[in-house]
Formats: sequence, structure tokens, C-alpha cells
Amino acid sequence: MKVLEVNNLKKTIGKREIIKGVSFEINSGEIFGFLGPNGAGKTTTIRMLVGLIKPTEGEIKICGHDLKKDTSRALNEVGAVVENPELYKYLSGRENLMQIARIRKISKEQVEETIKLVGLENRIDDKVRKYSLGMKQRLGLAASLLSKPKLLILDEPTNGLDPSGILDFREVVQKAARERDMAVFVSSHILSEVQNLCDKVAFINDGVIKAVEEINKRTNTMDTDKDVVCLVSNDDKNNLIKEINKLTYISSCKEGEKGLKIILECNSTPKLVKHLAMNNFNVEEIYKERKGLEQRYMELVEGGIR
Repeated sequence: MKVLEVNNLKKTIGKREIIKGVSFEINSGEIFGFLGPNGAGKTTTIRMLVGLIKPTEGEIKICGHDLKKDTSRALNEVGAVVENPELYKYLSGRENLMQIARIRKISKEQVEETIKLVGLENRIDDKVRKYSLGMKQRLGLAASLLSKPKLLILDEPTNGLDPSGILDFREVVQKAARERDMAVFVSSHILSEVQNLCDKVAFINDGVIKAVEEINKRTNTMDTDKDVVCLVSNDDKNNLIKEINKLTYISSCKEGEKGLKIILECNSTPKLVKHLAMNNFNVEEIYKERKGLEQRYMELVEGGIR
């Protein structure tokens, strides 16, 4: 089921176009990363998703409800944690949640279920001022999950957390997405966190989505329509590069530290080896390089392989 659909979203502030035709979708149970440098347009996009500002153009649908035409029903399906959540420090964790529950007419049973989901059972009756930053983030997450939203939006959720807090928060989010079949949208500029948390990632820079790609959880690499291989040969490099770059399935071939670095269509490496052998080029060694999130980020956002 499509939980969030964003089509050709644009936002102009003054004379400056901040968001330039952004489109993507998120399905139920999917954790979707929104990755880009500071100033790329991540926060502006989130502010439009939660109805704080209106798009100049484009369409946002949440569970089929148009955010512009049916704002109330669309936002009823959304929970959000934006950096450090606002909490009453003089109240306990439970009292904070019960305040929200009373306003939203949420049952005590649902509050207890959410407390268990985020793993705060042992500290929920302590005053919030005694909580660590990681515990405050869990409580903020619990507050956003009380109404059992279909879409959870997280903006830089691990800012300021230590490694243990990041790990705990990640496990809670993954558990919530799995148990409630909930779509999660995570905006971040931290590469490692997106790679470990998300199923799919959109790369955004200068208000434009450069690509939307899946993360292979088995290999922790990116699933793309291109392969990157390293080729080692004792032939003249200039002639070899010239020959390889003539081929239609080659995107680029350039000299690297260990040999020639070649970007080519997926599964076309055997075809390349056969072509080189038939044209009397010697291939001493050829192997595929696994593309991690960091490498794809450098290609798409920073403008090339490093």
C-alpha cells in the first residue's frame, strides 16, 4: 500500500526556488531515507509534508488523502519527531504521554502498548528531567506513535545521541515499522545511520532528487542499474581506455589507483571481458566493487567518484 505519494513538489520563497519538482513514494512497512547535505531542501520538504507550509506547486497524498484538499484526514495518519521533542520536564514520562492521550482520546491500553514498544517500561514513571537524551528521544517517539500513525516522519532523529543511543533508537524505529506495518520517512545527513536504518534512500541536493535507490540489507550495498569494476591489464592504458569507452554499455572508464575503474551496465562485465579478449587485450584481473552508500552519495551529490 502507498502511504505517502509526492508528485512534482515545488517551493519558491521570494525569488528563490528551494524545491524543484521533487517526486517519490513510500509503501507501508518501508523505512525511507532522505539524504542530502545541509541546505539541500530536506527541512523545507518536511515542513510541506506536515502541513506547516504550502507547496508552490505539486501534490502530496497521505494514505490517498490529498494534503491540500483534505488536510485533517491526511494529517491524522501522520506522527512526527523533529530533532529534540518538546516535553514537560517536571512531569514523568507517563504523565507526558497521558496529556497527549487525553487530548486525542487515546485509551490507557494504547499508551501502555506504546510504552512497551519503545522500551521505556522501567523508567516511564521517572521525571523527564532525569532522562538522558536517548530516553527523551524514545519518549518523543512514543508520543508520535500513540495514535498509531500510518506515516512516521523523523527529522535528524539521532542528532546529539551517543553510539549506544543511536543503536537503541534505530532498533525501536525498525521494530515499530515492522510490528505496525508503518511507513517511516527519515531525513538525515548522516550516511552510516541511513545505511543501517533504511530500506530505500532518496539522494537530494539543491532541491532536486538525484536518484531513489534500494539498500541491499544482505550486502549493505546499493542496488543500482550500474556496476563498478576494477580492471588490471599490462596493455597500454590510453589504448585500452579508448577501446573501452567506445562500447555502448560503458558509462565511463578512467584510470584509478589499482587499475582502470569502469562504470558499466549491470551484468555486462562478461561481455566486456569477451570483447577485450577478441581484440587481443590482456585482462590480468577484473573484479566488481561493491557500492556502499558513501560511494553513491559522492557520485550523485558531490559530483563524481573519489
